[in-house]
Amino acid sequence: MIISEMISNELSLYLENAIDTVITAANFSSQSSGDLDQIKSEIFRIYDNFKYFDLIFFMNQKAQMVFSKPSNENVQGRLYTDRDYYWDIMGDENESTISELLVSSVLGKPHFITAAPVKNKSDEIVGLIGAGIPLGNIEKILEDVKLGFNGKLWITDASGAIVIHPDYHIDQELIPVSHLGIKAYDHSPEILDILKNHHNINTRYKIGDDDYYASITFLKDYNWMIVVEQNKSTVNQEILDSTNQLVIIQTAVLLFALIMGLVLARWITLPIKQLVQQVRALPTTLKYNEGISVNANDSDSNELLELSHAFVEMGLNLKNNLSELESSVISENRIQQYLKNILASVHSGIIVADSEYEITIFNAQATKITGLSQESTIGHDFFEILETLKLNVKQEVLNVIHYDQQVTDLESTLTAMPNKSIAISYTCSRVIDPSGNYLGIVLQFRDITAMKILEQELRKEDRIHTIGELSASIIHDIGNPLAGMANLIELLKDKEIHAGTQKEVLDLLSEEVNDLNILVINFLDFVRSSNLQKGPVDLIKIIKSSLDLLKGEMDTKRIRLIKNIPSDPIILTLESRSIKQALINILKNASQSIEDKGSIIIVITESEKHVTLSIEDTGKGMSEEVISKLFYPFYTTRENGTGLGLFIAYNALKENGCTLTVESEVGKGSIFKINFKKD
Repeated sequence: MIISEMISNELSLYLENAIDTVITAANFSSQSSGDLDQIKSEIFRIYDNFKYFDLIFFMNQKAQMVFSKPSNENVQGRLYTDRDYYWDIMGDENESTISELLVSSVLGKPHFITAAPVKNKSDEIVGLIGAGIPLGNIEKILEDVKLGFNGKLWITDASGAIVIHPDYHIDQELIPVSHLGIKAYDHSPEILDILKNHHNINTRYKIGDDDYYASITFLKDYNWMIVVEQNKSTVNQEILDSTNQLVIIQTAVLLFALIMGLVLARWITLPIKQLVQQVRALPTTLKYNEGISVNANDSDSNELLELSHAFVEMGLNLKNNLSELESSVISENRIQQYLKNILASVHSGIIVADSEYEITIFNAQATKITGLSQESTIGHDFFEILETLKLNVKQEVLNVIHYDQQVTDLESTLTAMPNKSIAISYTCSRVIDPSGNYLGIVLQFRDITAMKILEQELRKEDRIHTIGELSASIIHDIGNPLAGMANLIELLKDKEIHAGTQKEVLDLLSEEVNDLNILVINFLDFVRSSNLQKGPVDLIKIIKSSLDLLKGEMDTKRIRLIKNIPSDPIILTLESRSIKQALINILKNASQSIEDKGSIIIVITESEKHVTLSIEDTGKGMSEEVISKLFYPFYTTRENGTGLGLFIAYNALKENGCTLTVESEVGKGSIFKINFKKD
């Protein structure tokens, strides 16, 4: 880690100097009042006097390279809208940027581009100054830092393209890091996951048949990945060489110590022998527990007296120290017993593993929940026990270990002995010492099976109550159309009814029948959603399918659809049909709130535990009173509305474990937000 941090510091200093130089050139160019000759002269002077760059150029607002040094006639007229640095400056209006690794169209070889904006007097961006950072300069920094290190140093950019590698020459084609064939060991993150998360880490992996140890750090602000790796056999050889050197040194030290010991023994033991002889000659009245009575004029006796007092004092100190140690051991045992009592009494299962994933604690409640004994778990591999329990939380635990992510109150299931499925809520965290060093992992979980059963029962009761209310409302709402239909049928019985009047009556009957049909279908939709068959579905696919069904209606009303959703699938555990119906009802409501022209904006945002779908319209909006009744059955503000669309959508989403909220203001449109739980 020390070598990779040294490389990071040197690279950061080099890149900061390069960026500062380009910013200075851009500021000068901004003050030139658009004089291209001045700009050209200044940036060419920088190229000639600074060794940071292999290319420098001015690019106008249209993404055309106006002039460069060196130049290349083959790129005249080329548009550079495909370059990320152009959009960083022109689109995002950054004060400076460094591109990802790219192959230069001017030089025909890879380098990085650092760029800064050129502005006019109105502070508008009219172009940019760009400069190429050659890979040779970066390679020289690695060589200066490497010194006597017997391993490999290599670098990738933020996207994973190899910048420097001792085994590859980066020429006219970029090489992705996946090309190296790196395979992670069990419980170690893959190299692409490390690149994605930008976490400094010490890890181990295989390339072909060779094992490697690697220290990986990321260059701050640029997310370049710096890898210091060493072959396992090289590490073992260095350890062996160091051991041999240590043995030689130890042998020399032992010989020296032996010789010095002999000399010192001769020098020390002779006076002691003399002292012992004098002690034996002391009078029998000498009493060690009360001190030694000696002639004050006898210098040898004075020395013996001091020695006696020293031994007595040492004995008392030793006795006190032993007493304190005994008290400390008793206190330690009490604390340990107290902690054991806590672990035994707590109502949550607790599993603790050390840094080698060996289980050290498996409390009584964990045994009660899982059916596994302490004898069959303590000392065993943590992840093997998770597999035995069919507890699918391995990835979450690895994220805690490697990236210190927060895992709190998530839900899962385990299979207890013998073959019993149990719903649990779990929390996982690192075990660290006061200095923050990683010591192990702790998994805390509790049985929530009874709570889940209770939730299902409450949902059933809530649904039965709602169906009762809905049935009563439908009976009431069916009454009026039926009465009207009876009157219309009486009119049709009149033999003298005019043909035009007859057609009008039949049309009215058809409308009434259609209204009744809609009421019945909506009621059946709600009833059927009580028995959901959930499974893995693609939320993006459901959204696109719902929008396709409503495309004709939106086109007719000239509604502009704006989507900000990912192209990759988002897999969630849902009941597809009910979710699709809910989305259609919400989108219909948004479309119907727009009288003519307007926009519907669909946005998806993701967090670690949730996916949020936002559906915003530019319609007429709603008052707080309307919002408070919005999800009631048969409540509608439209003349031809049934008042069941949003009611059914709300309950369908609720049955799928989702939440639906709405924000609105009269005259400013509405925003419906659906919050989905990730698995």
